[in-house]
Amino acid sequence: MGSRYRRGSRVSCAETCHAPRSHPLATALTATGGLRLDAKPWWEEATALEVGESFEIDEGKGLVRRETFEDRGGKPQDAIVWVIDDDEDGSVSEGGDRDSDCYVADYDRDGTVDRMVDYIDSDGDNDPDEMDIRYFVDSELRYCWFGMDLDDDSSMWSLSGYEYGGPSFFESDPYGDSMIYMNKLNTETGGWLPISECPFAFYDTDGDGQSETVIRCSAVPISYDTDVDPDYANDYSHFAAPWNPALRHVGIVNVRYGFDIDKGSTDESPLHYDFGFNLVGAVPYEYPGMEHVNAKRRPPQTTIVTPWADLRDICDAYDAKETGFSWHEESDDTIDIGYGENSDEDRRWEGVFWTWERRFMENTGGPGQKWNVRREYSTTPTNARELYYSPIDRRIHLKHGQEGWMQVGHFAGLGALGEIRTFDTDGDGYVDRWEYDFGDWHRVAQVIDARAEDLVWDVDALSDRYVNEILPEANAANRRFMDAMASRRKYDADPKLVDAANAESGNFQRYAQDVLRELQYADFYTHWSGVVDRAIADQPMDDLRQLDSDARASQRTSQTAWDLRRLLSQIDILYGRGELEAAAKLIENSEQTFRIVEADGE
Repeated sequence: MGSRYRRGSRVSCAETCHAPRSHPLATALTATGGLRLDAKPWWEEATALEVGESFEIDEGKGLVRRETFEDRGGKPQDAIVWVIDDDEDGSVSEGGDRDSDCYVADYDRDGTVDRMVDYIDSDGDNDPDEMDIRYFVDSELRYCWFGMDLDDDSSMWSLSGYEYGGPSFFESDPYGDSMIYMNKLNTETGGWLPISECPFAFYDTDGDGQSETVIRCSAVPISYDTDVDPDYANDYSHFAAPWNPALRHVGIVNVRYGFDIDKGSTDESPLHYDFGFNLVGAVPYEYPGMEHVNAKRRPPQTTIVTPWADLRDICDAYDAKETGFSWHEESDDTIDIGYGENSDEDRRWEGVFWTWERRFMENTGGPGQKWNVRREYSTTPTNARELYYSPIDRRIHLKHGQEGWMQVGHFAGLGALGEIRTFDTDGDGYVDRWEYDFGDWHRVAQVIDARAEDLVWDVDALSDRYVNEILPEANAANRRFMDAMASRRKYDADPKLVDAANAESGNFQRYAQDVLRELQYADFYTHWSGVVDRAIADQPMDDLRQLDSDARASQRTSQTAWDLRRLLSQIDILYGRGELEAAAKLIENSEQTFRIVEADGE
């Protein structure tokens, strides 16, 4: 195992100035990470520049200019920017380029460095392979965002001025194969240590240029106080603060692990993640190969990050003391957290992850979707990602999930509809109780035999089965049962819900079907139960002795009404067990019972 980070002697500039870049000494740091511009021989000339003016200098074969821009927070900045031409290709004559140039920015023109953006061409092919965005506080380097272009599309970070920018990371590169991560400067050793999102990694598993798997690891001091800092990994005040001893022992305390299971990620519909794990633990940041060395990086040259190629295996075996499981069933009309032409689908570059309600899980981050995301929660410690298939609701669930919930509604222009809750009441690891609350309709399905099928943790096989078997079979069962109910009782559904249930998208369509089916069943069961109640009330003491068997079977009596009551109970039991085909068959084969009881009562 590798160490948490380099310890012992400080990594000095003298030890790394052999790096094959032209000007590593030009930006040498002090022992505390300090870097200033006001000691440069050209500083006085720089302060005299007007906005838009510039001059070239010998140091770094560079360019010094004055420019104005807005930073990521929208704050106007009036800056001196020093452009260093590391590969000496003359790029400064055009203002600099993005393969081997470094940009040092002094936001207030006071001689203190605020940001440094460094593009690194690792393989000499004249496009960037790595990218540093270094953040200075009081002219001392505190932390850095690193980017790795793993699919050679020359894309990593978008910028606002000289820092991570744009409205979000959507504008950067969460597409294809790539990795970003944060490290903090360890002023005890002069090296880097992992902090915050370390890493965010994206995987294009089918070679289409889009990502189908996304991982975020939260690296924080293992001793952090969850009551004081429940979202430490997303609190920039910790990263911008000076070094403190608690940072000597950093661990991965949260993993978000998301997947596109229905193979929906395309150029037209990117970031089509369907489900994700939220894993909480306290695992020391100690992994083979985590010391990533780039000799062309400005000192410190060794960053600390889990290897991209190994990270999925690391997450598959992560020791979690709590597990959250989220499934993106549909979009949420109450928010707008998607991007581009598909923003209304609320697809996030971070995948599908946990939310700050009901069950709080540290370092979850945000934003999260509230409506139409199925949540399941487990406190069973595990070092495996375990799922199972339930034939009752025909869904994939988190094994050992003791409880779950989903707020239903606010999709396809609809309002709030209700909530579905799930529970494992006998502690065997499988859901055995479903509670449906939809306005005046309340239904509980409790089963003795969950009939659950454990699934092998193989995402590709899981995807194939979900797309080719689970979704089509669920849709077919829904259709048959809804058609059977409609043959005995016309249901006037909301046209918006009907349209959603007939949409082309498999996962969204299936979810809308399930909601429509439940509402139709509420109407069906309530109507026919009322018919039965009225029939029995109308004939409290009918003398069946006066009727022969044919008459008893062909006209409305308390017996035919009771037959329908019994039939409704049988249908309800089958429906609660998820046996929709059998429930549909009962309805289809009972035409006479339905007809007699209702027709004679009109």
